Amino acid sequence: MNKLSLRLFLAVLVVTVAGSAFAADANLNFTGTIRQPSCDIDSSTANQTVPLGSAQIMNFAAVGSTSNPTAFSLKLVNCAAGTSVTMTVAGTTDTVASVLKNTGTATQIGVQILRAGSVGATTGTPVVLNSAITLGAVDSTNAMTVPFVAQFYRLGTLTAGTVSATATVNFTYN
Repeated sequence: MNKLSLRLFLAVLVVTVAGSAFAADANLNFTGTIRQPSCDIDSSTANQTVPLGSAQIMNFAAVGSTSNPTAFSLKLVNCAAGTSVTMTVAGTTDTVASVLKNTGTATQIGVQILRAGSVGATTGTPVVLNSAITLGAVDSTNAMTVPFVAQFYRLGTLTAGTVSATATVNFTYN
């Protein structure tokens, strides 16, 4: 064997031996999911019928008069602490942006939704329908209760009859 062949043989032997020293003994695969923060709506508050009772026409002195404020709330649970919550109350508005259109037989009356300052309160700030409202961040309890008030709202020349309205509340989380 000549010197060049010997060198080539030794180079191939070194590469072969070195290559086997770096052989893969384990393969690693990684999987996971990145989720948007969210909450669940407590099933006891998810689908509600809020009874406003009955009121006399004479209870509504003028356009803009209200009657029968009724407290209700929605509760979010299983939230991650710090999750920012926004809501939109969607529904068919009447002539006032915070008043749901009556689909019952009474005329010139609707249902106004207010955001209450506390659970059980019967006053609050009118909710502009079909607009996003920032509720803030979920605290360390991992839950958030959103208090509301619903009430009759006079829109014009009122006539007696039934009142019925519907709304859908959608929450978004960041």
